[in-house]
This record gives sequence, C-alpha cells and structure tokens, in this order.
Amino acid sequence: MPDADTLIQHYLEDTLTDAEAEELHTLLQNEPQLGAKLLQHFEMDAMLRATKPLAVPGKIIQPALVPRRRFTFATVTTVAAMAACITLMGAWLAMSWLQNDEEDTTASVAVLTRGVNLEWESAAITPGTPLSPGLLKLKSGIAQIEFYQGARVLIEGPAELQLISSGEATFTRGKLSANVPPQAKGFRINTPKGTIVDLGTEFGLDVSAASAEVHVFKGEVELHKAAESMQSLKEGQAMAFAAASQMLPANLSNFASLSDLDSRTAVSDRTQLDRWRAASDQLNADPALQLHFNFQDDDSSRSLRNHASHGEDGSIVGASWTTGRWPGKGALEFRNVSDRVRLSAPNEVKALTMAMCVRINGLDRYFNSLFMSESWGERRIHWQIVRDGRIRLGIAGGAVQHHQDCDTEVFFTPERFGRWMHLAVVFDPQSKEVRHYANGSLLAKIALKDPSPLKPGIAELGNWNDRRSTGVAIRNLSGTMDEFALWDRVLSEAEIKAMGR
Repeated sequence: MPDADTLIQHYLEDTLTDAEAEELHTLLQNEPQLGAKLLQHFEMDAMLRATKPLAVPGKIIQPALVPRRRFTFATVTTVAAMAACITLMGAWLAMSWLQNDEEDTTASVAVLTRGVNLEWESAAITPGTPLSPGLLKLKSGIAQIEFYQGARVLIEGPAELQLISSGEATFTRGKLSANVPPQAKGFRINTPKGTIVDLGTEFGLDVSAASAEVHVFKGEVELHKAAESMQSLKEGQAMAFAAASQMLPANLSNFASLSDLDSRTAVSDRTQLDRWRAASDQLNADPALQLHFNFQDDDSSRSLRNHASHGEDGSIVGASWTTGRWPGKGALEFRNVSDRVRLSAPNEVKALTMAMCVRINGLDRYFNSLFMSESWGERRIHWQIVRDGRIRLGIAGGAVQHHQDCDTEVFFTPERFGRWMHLAVVFDPQSKEVRHYANGSLLAKIALKDPSPLKPGIAELGNWNDRRSTGVAIRNLSGTMDEFALWDRVLSEAEIKAMGR
C-alpha cells in the first residue's frame, strides 16, 4: 500500500482508489499530525470548491470549503469518522485561511524594461526585472529603466545609479537621459554636485569625477546646488554644476536616445538569434539528444518538428504561435486548459536531462505543467511548477517503491513572471541526485531514493492527460515556450550554463 505522501498526492490528483481511501482514513486516525500535512497541500482558491454542504457534528462546512473531488471526505469514510480528523485540523485550517488572505508584497520601485549589450559590475540583471532600492553599476551597454511613478531613464555604461524610491534616484557616474511625463512631475535626480527636480520634461545628465552638466531638451527643470538659490533651466539650455556656472546650449547628440536604443537592440537581437542557430545546430549533432523542438516551424503548422537525429515530431493542440525570445524566433503560447504539445519521449532512460526556455505569465493552478508523462506510476515523471513557486520533478514509484518529489526552494515569485527563463533538470543515477538549474545556475540538489531507470513515454508539454474521460485534473501552463530538449544522458554543469546564458 502506498505511503501517506503518495495517498495525499493521489487524493489531490483525484486518482485515489477505494482501498487507498480507506488506508488514508486509517492513517489520519492513527497519526493526527498528518492533518497538517494534508492542509499544506490544499490550495484554497483552486482546489476547494463548492459541491454541497457537508454536515459534521457541531458544525456545517459551507459549499465553498468543500473540495470538488470524485473522492470527497464522505467517500474516504463515513462523515462521523472523518469529523474527528476535521476537528483536529480546525485550528490549522483557520490559520491557513488567514495566511491565504494576505496579499503578496514587493519592495520594487522600478523595472529594467530594455537593455542592449549589458555588462554589469553589480549583480547582473536582465530586461523585465523589477528593481528594488539599491545600487546599479553598469560597466557597458545601454539600460532603460522605468520608475513606477512614470519617469523613464536611459543610462549608458560606465554608470552608477542608486535607486531610492519610485520618484527619486542618485546618479554618481556616467550619462543619463530622462523622459518625465506630467504624471511624474517632481521626479528627482541627486548628484554629488546638486539635485535636479524635473517639472515634466526631457533632459540629459553627464556626471564625472570632475564635473556635472544638465541639458534640457524639452520643458523645464530646477537645479538645486548646495548653498545656492535654485536655478531654472528651460528647453535648449544647459548648465555645469561648477561654482561660476554659465548657460550653455543643450547638446542632444551627446546622449543616447530611444532611437539609438532601438537600432542597437535590433542589431543585438539579430546577433543573438544567429548565435542561437549555430548553437542549435551543434546541439542537434549530439547522439544522446532524443528530442529537440526549436519552435522555428511554419506558424501555420500544427506539428512541432523534432530536430534530433531520431524521434518523432510533436503534435500541437490548441496552443497558438507567437514570437519568442527575439524577433524572428518562434514560440508557442499556452493559455487555455486545452493547450498542449503531445509528444513521444523514450520509453525508458537510465539517465535524463531536460531543458526549456519558457516565460511564465502566472501560476494559475496548484500544479503548472512543464513536461508531464501521460498518467502516473511505473517510473513516470512530472516536471512542473507548484503554485507557491517551487519547481518540482515528480518521479513515480515502481512496483514496490514510493514516489518522490524533488523540489527547489521557491523560485517563481511574481517578480519573475513575464521574463524568459532557461530551466533544466538532471536525473543522475550515478551520483544519485536530481539537480535543478535556472539560467545556467544550480538551484537545488536532491538525493535520489531510487536511481532506477525512468519511463517517460507518451508525454505533453504545457499540460497533462491522465487518460480519464471525466474529472481530469487541470494543470495547463500559463505562459510561452520557445525551445525544449531532452537527452538520455547527464549534461554537465558547464553545458547547462552555456545554454542558459
């Protein structure tokens, strides 16, 4: 008989048999602490839905709190027997409701919306990353930052920008150009030589160790220098922060513009796409590669070509073609409960590596599918993202072994939604480990309980089919995918890092 974890998993997946239901009831009676574990797996807004009120001695559980499952508490055992378990879990349930009512929070004040040829002295960040107060040190390239108050700035490396709030920053080195709409009036940029307060305008700022200059291209700014009265600068005017300041003509050509960013981004995108094509051709030559979908097929096709030297093409169901990581790169968007790619993976592998590029829009389900073997059991695998943001490789047990969930810590927080991520997972029987990677960096190592071969078989990208005609669990992905590959060998950390750049 499966262990408690497996029984709970089967309950959540709506695959609990009558015999397993009786076993779960017995375990809950003998080990009341399992009630807390069961509650940890309940997802209030996706898994607890109305079917009908459930009467329990001394209390009525309203419809919104009853799981819509083929095996409800009543079918696990009698209502009276389960009442004891529910009573033991009452305090935990109340606490869970309170915790689930809390809203997510963020400390971010701006977002890096675009960038070209970015090389950072501080921690590397990619476009789409929300930014919290702190120091950004750009070695080279151009970065576009949009403050939540509405101001947009371009900084050219080398540059140093200290984010303070959604309407204020300190610029200590480099060149900056800013566009400040009326809604962001009052936006402030501090420098070692003084402070600029914008009144709804466009201006440039050039700061070096020796001097600083502000150039106004449109509108008006206020220049505040220590121990001096405020000076107003209008369109076409510029001024150095030196003690004996004189008006200068504004020099727009000395600063990066949005058109500069557009043209340099287009060149960078073409370069990255060419590099990817070359790396993709090299990847396809690996004899251990079993599946490689590069999503560069004709966007009218409903088949997804497998570019590995052997293996079958995938079949697209529902998902729509869209643009991937760069212009000219194809991708599939998964939105609806029907969207998926059906594929044939190897029936058995001793070792396994899977990798994909994916952009997650949100975690709408308790389990959000990446790659899922059809059905469950007999060493099938489920690669998915749990509602709380953990990435999981679930490995089903064999005839006598129990299943194992190999989880990372929470990775997909709201700040990572909408950004392209390279994910990889490795099943390494020699080291008896499962390893998770994101953007080439190791996220987690999990010791394997059972290193025996896996049996992926028929599987799906972005969804799951568990072969039932009714009551099928919904695990569709909300996001976009533009590459997937599967090997029957262990890729090294260096190989994964090279792909994740």
